[in-house]
Amino acid sequence: MAETSSTRKRLRVYVVTQDDPFYLPIFFRHFLTEANREVKIDRIFCLDPFDESFAALIGRMYRLYGPVNFVRRGISYVTRKASDALGVSSHSVRTVAQTQGVSVETLNTVNDASFVERVEEEEIDVILSVSAPEIFGPSLLNAPTWGCLNVHTAKLPQYRGMLPTFWALYHGDDEIGVTVHTMEEEVDQGKIAQQSTFPVASSDTLDDVIKRGKEEGGRLAAKVLNTLAEGELQLRPMEGEGSYFSFPSAEERRELQRKGRRLL
Repeated sequence: MAETSSTRKRLRVYVVTQDDPFYLPIFFRHFLTEANREVKIDRIFCLDPFDESFAALIGRMYRLYGPVNFVRRGISYVTRKASDALGVSSHSVRTVAQTQGVSVETLNTVNDASFVERVEEEEIDVILSVSAPEIFGPSLLNAPTWGCLNVHTAKLPQYRGMLPTFWALYHGDDEIGVTVHTMEEEVDQGKIAQQSTFPVASSDTLDDVIKRGKEEGGRLAAKVLNTLAEGELQLRPMEGEGSYFSFPSAEERRELQRKGRRLL
């Protein structure tokens, strides 16, 4: 007897991410809408942004945006957080997930033994990492029955590391890549599950490009999980010369602006 969609076991997925009022809600609007009924998003887990204190995060954002854009961003941050809390609009991963009936939990670390045991006991098939600010340890990488996947806004192996969209614009690229790949102990390694690109216009800001990257990333991640649930996912090795970049400095941000690229 052939296996049908009604008898096939659903693919069970945990998602590990962080929350912000700007970009990740965009990813999850597309991802949760386009994942099909054979993919069960059991839960979304949120870690602290960049795995650092709020004060450290403020300093990082100030260096990235500079004084004027930092103030603009701060006003937008407060406005979005308030409207989300009041239910006026949806600007958080939690509220977006609630509209799709998916629960969200906060975690201090995903590498705690109790979380690894939970993944194993629940027989979770896939952990999907979406801008997760913590490196997965070996125990967690081996806990799901199928494995772990990561979404990276670059055409890997190019632009491994942090804020790849910034570095693509910094180097004058006219397109941005998005890659969903299997996870290994070394960051942004593994095999490619799906890859796509989208064009960049000279008038696009860094903000514009990050938003489109999250849209494409959400669609691509859903497509990969849908294909995996159907038993048809084909992996291929990463090929070509790779590159790695850390979070940009204030001087590198100023250099991007001198090249004529706006941030917001």
